[in-house]
Amino acid sequence: MRGKVLALVLLLPAAALGQVGNPSDFSNNPHPGMPWSPTMQSAYGTVVRYIPVAPQRVTLDVAVSTPAGIPPQTQRQVVQIPGYYVTETTTGYYYPERWTLEQLNVGVYQWRKVPAEFRRK
Repeated sequence: MRGKVLALVLLLPAAALGQVGNPSDFSNNPHPGMPWSPTMQSAYGTVVRYIPVAPQRVTLDVAVSTPAGIPPQTQRQVVQIPGYYVTETTTGYYYPERWTLEQLNVGVYQWRKVPAEFRRK
């Protein structure tokens, strides 16, 4: 019995070292937070940088409702399309969900939410 316990105590550290590998070999045994770690890799790649897209001021000629008999009129209106950040990754660019203006007709505009998308490099 004592021999079995001694053998188990001696073999346990060897089995643990065999599973871990060489801890100083970062290319074959990366830390989970390293970009080349299998746990950190995804279809989007690794974040390289964030690119700011500034807000845009747009001047619109908006149709104004008028009483019957008066010719149609337009009024200038300044609106601001909000800015956002594009995320550049090692494999492409990720555009977040954002708002934009869509022209439906002459003098008729509507806010539209653009869905998030990923564009490959």
